[in-house]
Amino acid sequence: MGVAIDKLNETQRSLLLLNGDDLFGENGELREYFPDADFVKYLSCDVSKKIFEKFQKNCESQNVEECLKQCVLSWLNEENSTERQFQLLSVGIAALLAFVQDNWCGPSLKESVPWLQPCMHTTDEDCVNVFIENLVLDAEAVVSVARHPELLVLARAVFLSELPDLESTLWWRFRCIAVHQQILEEKSPQLHEELVTLKDRLLQCEFLKKDRDLSILAQLEISQVHLSYHEVQPSQQLIQAALEEANLSINLTGALGKRTRFQVRELAQLTLDVQSSTETRNKPCIQKDLPKDLKLDDDVRLDKIKFSNSVDGQYNDLTPIQQACVLAAFVQTQKCQPKDKLADEELLAYLTCLLSQPQVWSFQLSGLLFRSKIESNHSRTVERSMTQTQVLVDSVNAPAPESWQRLSMIFCSHLCPSWTLEEQLADFFVSLGCINSALDVYLRLQCWEQVIACYNHLKLRHKAEEIIRQELAKKETVKLWCLLGDATDNVDYYEKAWNLSNKKSARAQKHWGLYFFHRKQYAEAIPHLQESLSHNSLQTTLWFQLGYASLQQEEWSIAATAYRRCCVLDPENFEAWNNLSKAYVNLGQKNRAWKSLQEALKWDYENWRVWENFLIVSLDCAVMDEVIRSYHRIIDLREKHLDVEVLEILGKAIIDNLPDCDGVPCGALLGKALELLGRITAQITNNWKVWRLYSRLTRVLPNPTPETEFKAVQHLQKAHRAAVVDASWVNDTEVCLEVIGLSEELANVSLTFANKSTSKQQSSSVLSSSKLSLKSTLTKIKQQRLDLLTGQVEEVLLPHYNNLDGLLQQIAEASAA
Repeated sequence: MGVAIDKLNETQRSLLLLNGDDLFGENGELREYFPDADFVKYLSCDVSKKIFEKFQKNCESQNVEECLKQCVLSWLNEENSTERQFQLLSVGIAALLAFVQDNWCGPSLKESVPWLQPCMHTTDEDCVNVFIENLVLDAEAVVSVARHPELLVLARAVFLSELPDLESTLWWRFRCIAVHQQILEEKSPQLHEELVTLKDRLLQCEFLKKDRDLSILAQLEISQVHLSYHEVQPSQQLIQAALEEANLSINLTGALGKRTRFQVRELAQLTLDVQSSTETRNKPCIQKDLPKDLKLDDDVRLDKIKFSNSVDGQYNDLTPIQQACVLAAFVQTQKCQPKDKLADEELLAYLTCLLSQPQVWSFQLSGLLFRSKIESNHSRTVERSMTQTQVLVDSVNAPAPESWQRLSMIFCSHLCPSWTLEEQLADFFVSLGCINSALDVYLRLQCWEQVIACYNHLKLRHKAEEIIRQELAKKETVKLWCLLGDATDNVDYYEKAWNLSNKKSARAQKHWGLYFFHRKQYAEAIPHLQESLSHNSLQTTLWFQLGYASLQQEEWSIAATAYRRCCVLDPENFEAWNNLSKAYVNLGQKNRAWKSLQEALKWDYENWRVWENFLIVSLDCAVMDEVIRSYHRIIDLREKHLDVEVLEILGKAIIDNLPDCDGVPCGALLGKALELLGRITAQITNNWKVWRLYSRLTRVLPNPTPETEFKAVQHLQKAHRAAVVDASWVNDTEVCLEVIGLSEELANVSLTFANKSTSKQQSSSVLSSSKLSLKSTLTKIKQQRLDLLTGQVEEVLLPHYNNLDGLLQQIAEASAA
């Protein structure tokens, strides 16, 4: 090829950016190597055949990838020049892009690599199976509908080889492994580890430090992989860094506008404010071949928000890289938010911005699919969401545009494989009750779990078993045996699946464990779930289920481990954090429980039950300021909430000025506690213990004023009235003693106030009211609790009764003075 170093570097850059116009256009620099952007044709050129000449002559081994790697190594050993390395890199890129074209964006390939199958000396079907077996990792099967797996095997053989002169090989290896993960039925720990290692090496590459666009793109692609593993925090850091490097500011803002046709009054509507400090010059794009954005045809709702100010809802021109940043920010926001109507409005603001400037095929398709998923939850837009998804499926299968236009920026587009897109359409059919239509799609895509669900819905469960047995007759797989077990409720089939995998399949143990889990046989489920997770530790939902089963069996240590792993994989799962705290509490690790609940509240701030748990654990950990804050938050969410035990422990800590967890005296929280009790008593007026506590806290205020002292007495009077409002109090000895104790406290406080008060009117009022309350209490006790043999109040009450009677006399004397 004789490619000069500068030109070589520029070509590598263009390939990484996948700028189709520059590479594959009429005068594109790689047009001669990729005629009509036909990547398969390039794999059949003389250079490709020469590289893999030995493979074509003798490939008897089942390990095809290893044979291909040996060919690559031999080619490099002959002459390890930069030119040869680039030839190899081009072969790998062609293979990977052809695979992505056929399985992601279309149009479908007409043929595969002509020289591959004859070398295998097998039939078409056997050849495909050989390549699929080479892509199985951690016993995780490849999705059955993936097409032309030989292309991915070929790409892996190239990218997993060392090409030291070409730094971009690392990036293509990262892309290849990310694509490989997406065609596996479950997450692969091995691939995850490889991606993490590659990420660190890739971000340190010198060529990224010299090229802003490449640096931004790398960060966005890595963030996309992080999100696929539910790793929200590292993804967020990378997206934020990319936004800063792109000089892009993205903020949600409000503007007045109308959403419906007959809306009279304008209301605040969400829109996205995108500001860039970099001038952009976009090339005009041909929009006719992009996936069509269907207009909303509704009698009430407008297709787009009609803002009162024409400037609102208008966006500055964005480059493809900047659009990629907006898309990444959208997906990040979606992953981090709970699903509710407000969150949907925020997400739609991002998509409206993205779809307002259609220029990248993959972004347009992803944006429209994301919008369809959101709109499927709303009655006014559900019809468009289904029709739009059908249009997207048709767009993938359409002959135009050319593949190189579709592949532009595809690795940061969050685009799903084509079979997932069709599966989404079938899911819409199910949600609308079109079960038979959905069933046709599921059967074609071999989505056997959904097929079973459809047949169960149609009350044709026997058909599910029949279909699976037909597939098993063609070829036995672990997945099919597991699904037969699900369809027949026969655990023997799970054991067959386990043995078929040579006791390596995480799926077999998962189905086996869930069989018992769903029947609440948790003791039997736990060992199977643990076995599954030992083979594949990236099963987030299964960690949660293991934790739940362990909680039910009071296996606190197993539960803590399971929920901890679940929280690492899915940090926004508030239920996992909440349940983790429960496990820690039962293990006596209250500080860890408290920290777990803090995390739970980050992801579900509106759940009063989590706040209640946080309140109780905060109390146990003596984090008293958080006790008060939590109580306020629970009242915000429930309007009324009463936990007398918590309030009394809090009150005692403040009155006795006990140290909190940091050694700070709790007396400092007196003002906040009084504010809380004031709020509680405004809503709940009939609990005497709360009023008594309110009085006690008011009485310990430093430098009390006559007004606060009078309030303290009033609170205690309200406590007494609330205590005796139910006439049955006198019949229960324990309650009766509590009322007498409250009456004694009222008498003492009243006398103290009368002695200190300078207002004779207030003193007289307090003594008079207390006198009536005590007299009524004594009379009630004498009437109901008189011992007929002795003619006196019952012995258990007598000393308290006499003491209260003495206090009544003192009040009478003070009143008369």
